Amino acid sequence: MAGGMEGIRAFLLTLLVLLGIGAAPTGTNAAAGPTALATSQNLSQAAPVDRATPAPSAPPATFAPKAVPATQMGRLPASSSKQPFFRGGVPKRASAPTNSTTPAPLLATSSPNIALYNGLNKPGQTAASAGDFSPPDSTGAIGPNNYVEMANSSIAVYDRSLNLLSSKSLAAFIGQGAGASLCDPQIEWDPAASRWLYAFLYCNLASSTQFLPFGWSRTSDPTNLTSAGWCQFAIVNTPLLMDYPKLGHNSHYLIVGGNFFSEAVPSLTPPFAGAGIMWAPLPASNSDTTCNSPTVAASPLPLRNGDGHTLTFTPVPVNTDSNAGDGYVLSAYDPSVSAQNKLSVWHIDSAGGFNPDADISVNSFTAPLNAPQSGTSNQIDTLDGRLTQAVGDPTTGIWTQHTVNGPGNRSVVDWYELTFPGSNPIQQGIVSSPTDFVFNAAISPTSDARGAAIEYNRSSSSIFPVIAAQVRRAVTPANQMDPGELILATSSAADVDFTCNNPAGAPCRWGDYSAATPDPVQTNIVWGTNEFNTASTNPPAWSDENFALLVTPTRAVQQLSSPAPAPSRSPVNQVSPAPSPSPR
Repeated sequence: MAGGMEGIRAFLLTLLVLLGIGAAPTGTNAAAGPTALATSQNLSQAAPVDRATPAPSAPPATFAPKAVPATQMGRLPASSSKQPFFRGGVPKRASAPTNSTTPAPLLATSSPNIALYNGLNKPGQTAASAGDFSPPDSTGAIGPNNYVEMANSSIAVYDRSLNLLSSKSLAAFIGQGAGASLCDPQIEWDPAASRWLYAFLYCNLASSTQFLPFGWSRTSDPTNLTSAGWCQFAIVNTPLLMDYPKLGHNSHYLIVGGNFFSEAVPSLTPPFAGAGIMWAPLPASNSDTTCNSPTVAASPLPLRNGDGHTLTFTPVPVNTDSNAGDGYVLSAYDPSVSAQNKLSVWHIDSAGGFNPDADISVNSFTAPLNAPQSGTSNQIDTLDGRLTQAVGDPTTGIWTQHTVNGPGNRSVVDWYELTFPGSNPIQQGIVSSPTDFVFNAAISPTSDARGAAIEYNRSSSSIFPVIAAQVRRAVTPANQMDPGELILATSSAADVDFTCNNPAGAPCRWGDYSAATPDPVQTNIVWGTNEFNTASTNPPAWSDENFALLVTPTRAVQQLSSPAPAPSRSPVNQVSPAPSPSPR
């Protein structure tokens, strides 16, 4: 009888899977699939809860996103809420209680191998200038003549001396009325297309209507922040909200990866439908300014890791800094329940084909704890072990990073260099502190591939959060950054804004990411954007800091007025890396 009951049970489970009902497939770690976080009924604020389901809810019978002109979104409803938008993920763990009230002096060691390029290190957008939203979602990218910064919820264009040229709210940028809810911005310079690319999210939990605005500049000049200067589209992906969209590209396609949550029945706590990737062809000619709506293609949904069973979470397309035809997408296995040691890989080829690649084995990692800060019991959200950005070229090196748990239960940043093809990881390293939590990083190679820079936040119970950076050069030993760091900005107060302890026990939202990109003109410079805090107030008081890091100061640097010819590219690491795990 027992055998008969097992047979019936197996039949029913099979039937559930065939019907698309959320039963975990055979071999799936039932606890490892990401699910939505609970949300306050009064605020669009994520509240930690235990995972509710082992597998995603069934996606629509056919997932067929399409692109339309941005004007076809119609007039998006205005929202008066400044509260942080839903971010799917996992419950965050508090670090040790803190009660320090006086920040200690910063004990950073300067490095002779890192400096500011032309002294460029200036405040950018602020909470007040961007609309008083939190977290800031700070990001930016450098091009041949401009630096473009995006935050939640605005865009700003600077010259190469970081003088402001133009700025707008994201709503005004795409022709929407004041108050349209837009967040999670992404911006990149595409050297192959000689255009700027963007994507961000229509932050809507009130209806099934879902859009992902995206597009590109008509020319290499980003300063005209209207449809006259930019081709503006929207992906219609109703009823799936694409949370935490990440932007990348190859020489032919704009690529977006993200986590889909179903709003088929509108909810403040939408169920996870699976991670996925979408891509749209770029104009065939760099001189094409016609802005014809592209055809969008998509990966299978839900996307699964290279083991064929576990669910992917937060696929991150690579910001390709060359004319490479293959656009890679990376994702860390979800460490929310148990330690992981793999990265998943896919690529979109030059013909638009979707190609799963072999997993890459890396050193073991687990999810980080929240970071303390001086003078308050409110702690900072360090995310959940997901990758947040990736930059580079498949042949000379793609660099990526994530915040994970480290010694003493302090968060650290694990970074990786990968090549395709290659015996990956080419190298992997850790940015850590014996006293502080390190988090919210971004890493980039230089465009000549002879160095790399990583910038990050650092905080503890005895200091307010700072922005700091480290570099490595061709002669730096493998798996390391050069000793010492450069402090770029120091918070003058702890973050206690309305995201903190709201709901009770929730950390202060910080980030959710930062930026680092290679200079296409000055080939030994990396530019970046990150946040610091200016006041301990309930309204957010964050400020962005934009900066240019000279990775190898000993080299002569000339100010060029136009892009230099593409240099011959050589690997960053010119010494044999230390033994590391082999790819699968």
